[in-house]
Amino acid sequence: MTATLTLESVTLPSAPVGVPNPLPAVAAMPEAPYEASTENLPAEIAANIAYGRVTSIHPYLLQDGYSRELAPAPMRVAVLENHLMRAEFALDLGGRLIRLLDKATGRDLVYRNAVFQPANLGLRNAWFSGGAEWNIGMRGHWPLTSAPLYAAELTAPDGEPVLRMWEYERKRGLIVQIDATLDANVAALHVQVRVRNPHPTETGMYWWTNIAVAQTAGSRVFAPATHAYQTQYDGSLGYVDVAAPDISRPASAEAAADWFFDLSEPGALRSDEAQRMPWIAALEPDGSGLGHTSTSLLKGRKLFVWGDTTGGRHWCDWLGGETGAYFEIQGGLATTQYEHLPMPGGATWEWRETFVPLQVDGDIDGEWGSAAPVVEAAVVAASSGADGSRLDAVADVAPDRMLNTGAPWGALEAELAARFGATFEGLPGVRFDRDAGTYQKADEGAYWVGLLDGSDSSVDGALGSPASYVEGEHWERLLAEAPATWLTHYHRGVIAHAGGDLARASSHYEASLRQRRSPWALRGLGLVRITERDVDAGITHLADALSQAPGMVPLVLELGAALLAAERADEASALVASLSSDARDLGRVRVLAIRAALAAGDREAAGRLLEERFEVPDIREGELSMSALWREAFPDRPVPEWYDFSMS
Repeated sequence: MTATLTLESVTLPSAPVGVPNPLPAVAAMPEAPYEASTENLPAEIAANIAYGRVTSIHPYLLQDGYSRELAPAPMRVAVLENHLMRAEFALDLGGRLIRLLDKATGRDLVYRNAVFQPANLGLRNAWFSGGAEWNIGMRGHWPLTSAPLYAAELTAPDGEPVLRMWEYERKRGLIVQIDATLDANVAALHVQVRVRNPHPTETGMYWWTNIAVAQTAGSRVFAPATHAYQTQYDGSLGYVDVAAPDISRPASAEAAADWFFDLSEPGALRSDEAQRMPWIAALEPDGSGLGHTSTSLLKGRKLFVWGDTTGGRHWCDWLGGETGAYFEIQGGLATTQYEHLPMPGGATWEWRETFVPLQVDGDIDGEWGSAAPVVEAAVVAASSGADGSRLDAVADVAPDRMLNTGAPWGALEAELAARFGATFEGLPGVRFDRDAGTYQKADEGAYWVGLLDGSDSSVDGALGSPASYVEGEHWERLLAEAPATWLTHYHRGVIAHAGGDLARASSHYEASLRQRRSPWALRGLGLVRITERDVDAGITHLADALSQAPGMVPLVLELGAALLAAERADEASALVASLSSDARDLGRVRVLAIRAALAAGDREAAGRLLEERFEVPDIREGELSMSALWREAFPDRPVPEWYDFSMS
């Protein structure tokens, strides 16, 4: 039976991602909830951990405009379906595989979240749990995990449909193409990933496929290894025996942790077939479950658990409600998730991943050493009849029918390179649209299209926040060659600021302000002055910026944080009091008010606010601010569960 590819809508209780934060992300990215020590690691892993680190998410804008208020809303999905399986991909949310149904058993093979609730776990803030997520470029949940991808339908030579999704990842400068198809003969979903570095220079590369699986008391995870590199939220990284203690049971984990299986160790539990096919499997006590295999380039495998702590359970509930318990099995290009790999200029890397339902009939409840080979035999058997070769046949084929539109940056980067005689070698199977926008920023590329075409609309325009930002020497050169305006100077200041060149950033912000006084250049100059330790001048600039953009909450929070750092708590309290009641009710603004009260020595006022039991929608993974504030306000009272996000 030939499969079908259709566009459908799934309605879920949802909190929209919202419009991006208008302020450019010139500051360093928040620290990850845990870091890896390189002590006693193999030289290759240690070198990869040190290589290619990213300190800023610029030129992307943060996505922090969501709330915790859920209402029914449609989610657009592309559906691949045949008589064996149904696979649903959220085209406007990073192409996430949100459902994989095995029709023979009626089981959902990946964790299917019953709500859409963004939370602050992504590199741009907004992230949601569930399904299988594709992460490229740098450590973390990738910048487009909550953004649209281009998508199209192709027809393979055998008549079967292929879903193609693609985008240009701006931070690393990479093109990613993801092709998906259902196997015609067995229950299997094949996903072929092709990544192209279109530039002549080397860049850092990272890929991990994160697959959420619903957790029960009896869930168990297997991989072809006897040891793993273990990380925990205390920053430790050790080499552990996976069987002593047994790490394979997610519900038994005492705390949140990652285990990166060492598939390269001599004497590991691997058949000849598994040597060519890295795998990981998640099973229930009855032997049913999911197997994930790949070609050899995707050599890493990982298990992530939230752990049996108040904070771990809180995070699962926070992301998915009372039915949100899950763990993740993952596959990546490197042994651990802390590593970036050098990708040469002009290189193309390609691999295939396959998702298969499993039914293991042997004993899987025994010791790891005896159970893992039984699982491996079942994975190999389930994969033996699968054939994803049609994805090779269509890899270079241009899209047939467009299903979704992404962002304009792939097209604009190619034009920019051509303008300055640089190389930009794309992939034959994808195309970008210079006039494309997104559902969040319809005018995302309009200003840059104008510059490339020789016009600048900033001279007589309004002082609305710029829709987007850029980075890189060619964009800087384009701005330098354009007629100097307040906006060209401002953008050059942002590029310099994000790159750490504070003197040049200051010069451009000042030049922008001489032509037109904008809140954006004032804000940039204020942050520069604070970094240079001229705090009072920085606060003055931030206050001036807020006076030109009254009520802009991101500016309020930056100014409030600066006032508290300068020990001007009364002014921070007055700032909060000046806001509308709706703004004062926002979680981050309430936190600012509590901090100001505590800094002023008014624990009673801080305690009253805390006892109102409010939520901070974008509390960061690993952030323990609410626990800390509670302990400061109430030294003799335990932290209530609703404020406890501790992972240890």
